[in-house]
Amino acid sequence: MRRTIQAIIWLLNRIVKIPGNILSFLIRCFVPVQKGVIICWAYNFKQYSCNPKYLSEYILDNENDYKIYWVFRSNKYAKRLDKRIEYVKFRSWKYFKLINSAEFLITNLRTDPYRIYWHKRPEQKYLMLWHGGVALKKIEKDAEKKLGYGYVVKAKIDSKICDLMISGCKNQTTLLQEKFWYSGNILERGIPRNDIFFNTELHKQLREEICKQYRIPADNRIVLYAPTFRRNRSIKPYNIDWNKVLPHIRNLFKNENITVFIRLHPNLINKVDTSPLINNNNIIDATMYHDMQELLCISDMLITDYSSSMFDFTMQGRPCILYATDIEKYDRGYYFKFDELPYPVARTQEELIEIIATFDNEEYKAKLQKFLDENIGLFEKGDASAAITEWIKEHSLK
Repeated sequence: MRRTIQAIIWLLNRIVKIPGNILSFLIRCFVPVQKGVIICWAYNFKQYSCNPKYLSEYILDNENDYKIYWVFRSNKYAKRLDKRIEYVKFRSWKYFKLINSAEFLITNLRTDPYRIYWHKRPEQKYLMLWHGGVALKKIEKDAEKKLGYGYVVKAKIDSKICDLMISGCKNQTTLLQEKFWYSGNILERGIPRNDIFFNTELHKQLREEICKQYRIPADNRIVLYAPTFRRNRSIKPYNIDWNKVLPHIRNLFKNENITVFIRLHPNLINKVDTSPLINNNNIIDATMYHDMQELLCISDMLITDYSSSMFDFTMQGRPCILYATDIEKYDRGYYFKFDELPYPVARTQEELIEIIATFDNEEYKAKLQKFLDENIGLFEKGDASAAITEWIKEHSLK
């Protein structure tokens, strides 16, 4: 019954989008594909971030032959947009023209061509720069029953029309080949959003800018708490009594000045009330901060649960702890057993406090390196954006 309802909803969504798709068809009849035009978006047109952002800025810094546009649902999401990039509103006339005439389309999530009024033309190239690297929670084909009928349909279509996907490690390549319904080209040179971890000159500047934005001293130690989302949008698993936890973090870092940034998953933006989680003056809600990688870059410790951010953060060698109170109930399943991971796992707040109080950084780093060598096989060298740009140049219209 549930699958039938999902199929009906999917069909109704198709019907209401008929006029927009007719308009796109007419545009394709009269407007040619424009060489050197790139159109990008991230997280369902709601953020200027992730892999498309870092690739866009690299292209602008190093190439002169490309014009880049970014699509947002409204201009409130475009506030951080690079001034060299032109803003386009989703479903505007300009959007309809560009989506059907841009030479390159770049995003970090699955597209649904019919929903975004796009039918790929032979001259167009579509790069799907997936928003994750190594995965802990099961995804795509392995989570098919949880993802629903509509998602699986669009995922299969998306993989069929995709010209390029990217990988940051051997583990990710295997996932793309086996779980994404994808048999196309995979560029094994890293993922653009992780290039930032190799740009050490930028780190100090970012810390100063972010601390200034949130009005905290730049020499504070920063803990980033970034759990993933639950399908029921419950925030109960995120509750931490920071009044009890913070003293142990201060002891670990031998520093009284600790700030905790809480950043919930983008899927929860404007959908949950985060105020109950801010239960201490040293806690700041950074859910609306535009770039997760920048927060990872400036943080001295990460606390998460099932988010792939743990693997991105790993490249800095800094402490990462998993606080996962619902391991048995979480509905996606896992690719690794938790005792195989190098990160200490706390299932209760008491266990979290114990892990922080007894944290051995040298032991942690040794486990981390062993895990990377035996299970991950990183390709990351800080030049992912450069490699993708070369691919774009090689596949551009002559």
